[in-house]
Amino acid sequence: MKFPIYRKYKGIDVWFKINSLTNFTEYKRLGKKLIEHQVEAKIFPEQQFIRDMIDLHEDRWEKVSASEFKSFIN
Repeated sequence: MKFPIYRKYKGIDVWFKINSLTNFTEYKRLGKKLIEHQVEAKIFPEQQFIRDMIDLHEDRWEKVSASEFKSFIN
């Protein structure tokens, strides 16, 4: 598996940069402000959340390209 992997929630503007199987960064836009939240997955539910994003589990996320991701955060 090659990282980073990019995902976003379907229907809302919350984007994710998955850096590894135990680390991701979440990005939300509130008005003109971009909020960045770094998560280090130390417990199983957090690690499972990352796997679910990667696997597009239950159709909650969609794949995004690196260029789409960069356009969102800029």
